[in-house]
This record gives sequence, C-alpha cells and structure tokens, in this order.
Amino acid sequence: MTKQTSFTALCSVVPFGENDGPPEWVHLLPAGSARTVDGRGPYRVVSPQSICAASMQAGKKLPIDEAHATDKGAASGQPHPARGWIVEMEPRADGIWGRVDWNNSGKALMEDRAYAGISPVILHDKAGNVHQVLRASLTNTPNLQGLTALQSEEIGMDWKAKLIELLGLDSAADDAAIGAALKAKLDGCQQAEQSQKLDLTHPTIVALQSQITELANTNKTLVDGNARRDAEAVVDAGIAAGRVGLKPLREEYISLHMAEPAKAVKMIEGMPILTGTTLTGGALPENVGTVASGGLGAVDHQVMSLFGVSEADYKADLAKGGKRVEVL
Repeated sequence: MTKQTSFTALCSVVPFGENDGPPEWVHLLPAGSARTVDGRGPYRVVSPQSICAASMQAGKKLPIDEAHATDKGAASGQPHPARGWIVEMEPRADGIWGRVDWNNSGKALMEDRAYAGISPVILHDKAGNVHQVLRASLTNTPNLQGLTALQSEEIGMDWKAKLIELLGLDSAADDAAIGAALKAKLDGCQQAEQSQKLDLTHPTIVALQSQITELANTNKTLVDGNARRDAEAVVDAGIAAGRVGLKPLREEYISLHMAEPAKAVKMIEGMPILTGTTLTGGALPENVGTVASGGLGAVDHQVMSLFGVSEADYKADLAKGGKRVEVL
C-alpha cells in the first residue's frame, strides 16, 4: 500500500478586523483555494467538514501561540506558551472559522491590539489539499491571501515601500520601475558631478549624494534578503528530503547558494537521501537493514553517531513518516 506523504505549512496572515477586544471567532482558512504572497500554494480547502473533524478530534483543542513559537522555537528550548485555544471549528460560506477561548495574556494582547492576525499551521498533501489545521499563531507578518481582515505589519522596515517613497513612485510600482528610477537617479548624480560649473559642496548636491547612498544601501539590503530567502528555501528543502550531511552544514550551504546558486544546487542534489533506514542516491553501506521488530540496525547507529543524534530523537524522526515542516 502506498503511504500518502503530508506536509505542514505555516500560513500568514488571517487579519482580525477592527472590532475592539478579543474576537470570539477567527477566520482560519478561505473557501476554495488560496495562495501566499510569496507564491506558494495554492492550498485547497476541498472538504471543510472533514478538515474540521480531523482538526478537532475527541475534545481536542488547538493552541494559539505568538509568532509561531511552537514551530520555530520549541526545538531550541525557547518558551512557546499558548495565548488562547481553538475549542471549536465551523465551516462557513467563506471558509473555516475557529472559536477561541482566550486566556488572560491573550485577552490583554487582543485588547492592546498588539497583533494583526492569526496564522494557521496546516497539514496538506503534495497537491496542496488541506487535511487538517494543527494550531495557529498571533503574528504581524501578512502572507496568506484570500482571508477576512487583526491588522498588518511587516517585521522591521518595508524596504520596497521605502524605496518607492524615496524615488517618488506610485505605490504600485513593480521591481522594474524601481530599478529604472534608481538608475536614473544615479545617472543624474554622475552627470552633475561631471559638470564643470557644479559646486559639489552645494547643500542640494550633498543631499542628493546622501540620498543616492541610502538608496544603494537599501537596494543591497533587498537583494541580499531575497538571495538569502531563496538559499534557505533550497537548503531546507534538501534537509527535509533527507539529504545526508546537509543539516549540520546548513549555514555554509546557504552562504554558498547566495554566492554560487548553481554550484550549491549541484552539490546538494549529489548528496544521498536517507529516508527512515533507506539510503538512496549513492552507494549503500553494508548491513543496511534494520531489525524486523522495529529495532535499529548498524546503519541507523552510524547515522546517529555521525550527526550526534540520540536514539530517542532518531526514533522520533522515523516516526514522523515522511511529514515535514514548511515555514512560509
């Protein structure tokens, strides 16, 4: 029998709306399908009733934490307390909604309007069909499209918006328009400097040079940020696929991909894949098999020794059955 592979995705953001105080119901998933701002998806809500039933099994309640602390911080020992609990889910015409039992800390955050929305963590298959909502998180980072507006804010400065403002462009300007305006600014500055009658100490020229420097630095921040996000996506996909030896060198491969993407991809794709106790993509070592009763074989112990993984953690990873976490 073929086992269906499932994936976990963190989907931001489902905005709350403008009502004061903690909302009793929050919009977790849209009807039909939705994409993320960064292009992932579409995620399809094919059977809302089945999703609700699978998510709220036998009195189960789903935690609501902050900024995906459960998914991003638990592995490193960071605290991830719940600020509320989803105690009921209901399919509606515009998607799936959850009724929240907020605790005191969650109520305080809602009354202070500290967060813009709810970001659901979903379980889906390769086709993007959603099977379950696992939990949700208070967040200020918008990504998931097609949902009812808590507010919207990006972590740190929105550098693209800043560039548009500095260049005097329309708010809907795309990357090509931004690049053209930036080049025109730089060309103008260079032509001004070449003019014999130009006083480079004039306050207007000094201000223009300062602005150009700021724009160039901002553009570099944008380029470096995009390159790192692309590199992280490639490396983390390789780790999730079970590429042997990739996880301990994650940062090194991210740096390599930022500098030489094609070389990094070629090296990653050349790594063998270890799924459970099966090694593919390279020569198999001797004594590969594990004990039929479910025990660990020689290869398992070699892998644990190589990566410094405890037997308990290794068995826990095997028990995941091909599921992986995707941070959107």
